[in-house]
Amino acid sequence: MNNTQHLSEHCPSVNFILQETHPYRKFSFTSFLTGNKMANKTFQKTLLGCSIALMSAFVAGNASAAKKVDDTYSRLNQCIGYYNQSQYTQAIPCFTPLAKAGNDQAQTYLGIMYQHGFGTQKDMATAAMWYNRAARQGDKWAYDNLKAMGNPKLATGKTWADYRNTVEQKAAAGEASAQTALGSLYYFGVGGVKQDYNTAKNWYAKAAVNGDAAAMNYLGRMYYYALGVEQNSMMAKQYLNAAAKAGNVQAKNLLKKIK
Repeated sequence: MNNTQHLSEHCPSVNFILQETHPYRKFSFTSFLTGNKMANKTFQKTLLGCSIALMSAFVAGNASAAKKVDDTYSRLNQCIGYYNQSQYTQAIPCFTPLAKAGNDQAQTYLGIMYQHGFGTQKDMATAAMWYNRAARQGDKWAYDNLKAMGNPKLATGKTWADYRNTVEQKAAAGEASAQTALGSLYYFGVGGVKQDYNTAKNWYAKAAVNGDAAAMNYLGRMYYYALGVEQNSMMAKQYLNAAAKAGNVQAKNLLKKIK
């Protein structure tokens, strides 16, 4: 038995991703993570996570631990199968114990289903909770969904309309984080609004005046990448530097690339 066959035997979810178009690509808010690129990233993550966990268990000589890892990925494979076949009422109870046990992929899938109402009522608060848990473990797609949401702390209602109304009220009252969140809805074109960079820029500008580092970062990116505005490196660096000084990591990373 070669290494690929051995890993395939103990990581059935690897086989699943190789044989099927992975459902992770279905409902991304942004255009950054789509198609084969997304499927490949998910395969790499599953492959790495499964192989590391198995090797750790075998090196420690703990056969029961290795079997537990095997069982977890077998179960994840089954849950993804339910999801891919749109059997959401079976997918939710399948993913839930894995998510509660800390599996970030299961947490992200639950976030998607609660957000879109797949097999359950739409519940933005529950979706945000699962996305947060997955994002804290480094799940990139969960992080991007939270970023598109703008301010998940305000996601206390059940629907996008509830969330948007809360954000609009707080933004109109001058709350900087809500102004940034509202800008992000228009920036990504989610929450029942069409993508509108000009409206996004206006809200980000208000939030930036109120000292919001995330808004400064978005404005810097808009000027650097010419999103709804003419490309202006000086303005981009001005906003990015201000965001970086306020502790925004994304702004710091982009400044390293453009200097």
